[in-house]
Amino acid sequence: MHAILFPAPKQSLYAEVNYPVCGPDEVIVSIEISGICGTDLHIYRNEYLSRFPLIPGHEFGGRVVEIGSAVATGVRVGERVAVDPNLYCGQCEFCRTERSNHCANWQGIGITRPGGFSEFVAVPARACYPVPDTFSLAQVAFIEPLACVCYGMSRLPVAPADRVLVFGAGPIGLLLVQALRHAGASRLVVVDKQADRLELATRLGATAIRPTNDRLADELALLAPGGFDIVVDATGSPAVIERAFAYLKPRGRFLMFGVAPKDAEIRIRPFDIFKNDWQIIGSFALCYTFHQAIDWLDAGVIDVAPLVSHTAPLREFDSLFDAFSRGQTMKVHLVPD
Repeated sequence: MHAILFPAPKQSLYAEVNYPVCGPDEVIVSIEISGICGTDLHIYRNEYLSRFPLIPGHEFGGRVVEIGSAVATGVRVGERVAVDPNLYCGQCEFCRTERSNHCANWQGIGITRPGGFSEFVAVPARACYPVPDTFSLAQVAFIEPLACVCYGMSRLPVAPADRVLVFGAGPIGLLLVQALRHAGASRLVVVDKQADRLELATRLGATAIRPTNDRLADELALLAPGGFDIVVDATGSPAVIERAFAYLKPRGRFLMFGVAPKDAEIRIRPFDIFKNDWQIIGSFALCYTFHQAIDWLDAGVIDVAPLVSHTAPLREFDSLFDAFSRGQTMKVHLVPD
């Protein structure tokens, strides 16, 4: 079968690889669609948690074609599934206290073991979630990133009529825009460098948009003179994150959602955190939030169709990955050749 292989950092190949072996507690999934994520860029650059060589891809779904000998219930051949790439041991302190995304023995499909940028993948049966056949391919591929948004929203208190500022109008930022508006934000301002993304943010619920420029601070001060109740970073850019705190009002909440390089640093005055009663909230991956994501999509709360700019065969990965890394695409989806 064919797959995308990262043999070493900053290297990728469209390669012929072995068909996966189905373990006793695993299933083989025939991939229907997989999505390129900003985390894949960090993996490629060796800025994340991966080891090489690696078949990446952690946003995917498909059909079950083989079931391991020890899998008794929960999944069947022919069933359409989305796969939670986060694999938890179930035995450590974090797993036993409902903090499984911090599992001491965590593994990740497409991160520490072969993933979805391939034609077939072996995954634990417990990681599979049934998906309605009515879902589009785009909806299937967006279940994992939306599950991350659901987890972030579960950690972020949103009060009725909160004023919210979001930095970044990429696919994740625009999922957050929809989720925040649905949660009760009254004023929802989105900042980005690209005009087309800002226009899309307006369509999806932003009440105001602002381009990144030298007048940004003054323009945001006019929109929220006392600052914003919530500021969200969906860029992962240390420079953006560092400046974003200037727009947070006293007793405000800052959601750190974008993935920054693991060695990046920012400067912040501890006195400001103390004086302003700020809450700084991290949001790592997801934690059993696939059901919520599937329900939101099934109910039409979240619209993902406008967030996809490219759907292409797996063999076109390199050119699309390059365009994605330059910010020239929105969400890129790959389908088997």
